[in-house]
Amino acid sequence: MINDNLMQVLSEQTKHKAQKREFRMLAQLLAQQFHIHQGRHLVGLLGNGDEHNNVEAIAYWLAEKGEYIEEMKVLHVDPLNHLHNELGKKLINAEHGI
Repeated sequence: MINDNLMQVLSEQTKHKAQKREFRMLAQLLAQQFHIHQGRHLVGLLGNGDEHNNVEAIAYWLAEKGEYIEEMKVLHVDPLNHLHNELGKKLINAEHGI
């Protein structure tokens, strides 16, 4: 019983770490695609304020979209195009003060 619970906890922790790593890699990719430079100017727009840089802010934003990403994976659909478009709209709206 204890071993089963321990295995379940470890499995959940491993899954969570893998998901965070995936969000970080996707965030780096999106930052490159949008030519987002280092700095903190997106922390207030995309993050919760605790992030140290733009990539962490994008990763936080992606984590907020985590359920959508998981649903797309189940359907064998790559969510990157939708996320790219959504982030692009958010950045444009922020640039124009909308």
